[in-house]
Amino acid sequence: MNTARELTPEEVKEGERGITTEQLSATQVQALTRRMDASKKKWRYLKQRGAIKEYEEALKKENEHLYFNYPSLFQMHAEDRLDATFFEMLQLKRKIEKGEITAEEASVVVGQKLYNKYVPHVIGQAAPPAPTMSYEDFYRSQE
Repeated sequence: MNTARELTPEEVKEGERGITTEQLSATQVQALTRRMDASKKKWRYLKQRGAIKEYEEALKKENEHLYFNYPSLFQMHAEDRLDATFFEMLQLKRKIEKGEITAEEASVVVGQKLYNKYVPHVIGQAAPPAPTMSYEDFYRSQE
């Protein structure tokens, strides 16, 4: 299982110009991932050739704000590991921003979803979870 990506001290120093304390809205975070979609398409030939390091560098250069401020999100998207869970999280963030729920209530929702998804099948009370809709499939379903 992949672990969360954290910036190295060298990357933090490199990114000090790009790391902000600004809290982005759900819409702004989604816009950053959509911008990275275009970069992924633009540079996919590098990935297809096996030039992964160059591919990741090109993505990093064009998506510095996402890379330096949301390194785990950047990594997951670069590795094509984002799925519908990302959109569920964004939806909860939007509800928090609108004052419809609190951060604590959102945390309970996330905890319950994760419990329901992973625990019952581990303890033999349910079948293994169905795969979550991929990031690309989610966007295709919205068109």
